[in-house]
Amino acid sequence: MVFFASAFGGLRWSLTQILLRKREMGMDTPVATVYWLAPTMGFTLAFVSMVVEGWGNVFRLPVWAPERIMRTLGLITAPGGLAFAMVLSEY
Repeated sequence: MVFFASAFGGLRWSLTQILLRKREMGMDTPVATVYWLAPTMGFTLAFVSMVVEGWGNVFRLPVWAPERIMRTLGLITAPGGLAFAMVLSEY
């Protein structure tokens, strides 16, 4: 999986470089590129996690209990914001 992640990371950077060169597509800024590529990456990651982990197994965990849901969402959102900032700074 690490080799695939590395290969797909290189493919993503190559495609991003191609997209940033085409101003007529509206991809001339890093924010526009993240805006258009993030949903595709998110759906791909969700699909792979559904196949590998099984979402039924994930949502049956005790972290989704009503008394823990705000903490769980915070623990999901905070790294997501950091990942967004990191991807934005990579460009």
